[in-house]
Amino acid sequence: MKNLAILALSLILSTGMGAQTQNDKGLYIDNEGDLFSGVITKTENGIKSELTVKEGALTGAASYYYTSGKLMESGTFTNGAKDMKWTRYNENGTVSAIAFYNLGKKTGTWLVYDEKGNKRFEMNYHDGEKAGVWTSWDESGAVAGTKDYSKVN
Repeated sequence: MKNLAILALSLILSTGMGAQTQNDKGLYIDNEGDLFSGVITKTENGIKSELTVKEGALTGAASYYYTSGKLMESGTFTNGAKDMKWTRYNENGTVSAIAFYNLGKKTGTWLVYDEKGNKRFEMNYHDGEKAGVWTSWDESGAVAGTKDYSKVN
């Protein structure tokens, strides 16, 4: 019985030992208050995330998973901001969106697909602002509409 109590206590203590928290600056720290580097795995509202952290900041690969365990979204953070290409998937594994960021600001051409993988929207951003021509397609693949944001100030 004593060995069982010791085992239970060690399990409880070991689950808290690897926990990282965020300090008042939003940086991840370990139990000793030092900036954390490594991979953090956590689950919130049924969504599992695996986040790469370097010197306290989200920097590197990030993946989010549905409750089923299937990949929901993947991309990269740089110093806590979304950066470069991000891809989102439907639960059936089909790509539902492709987006690009430059240190947290929307940039480039974003694409949105329906559950069958057909392109439904194409949007352009520059420095976080809507830019260029945005196009939408209907279920049959015909252009449903366009809007030109290059003329908007």
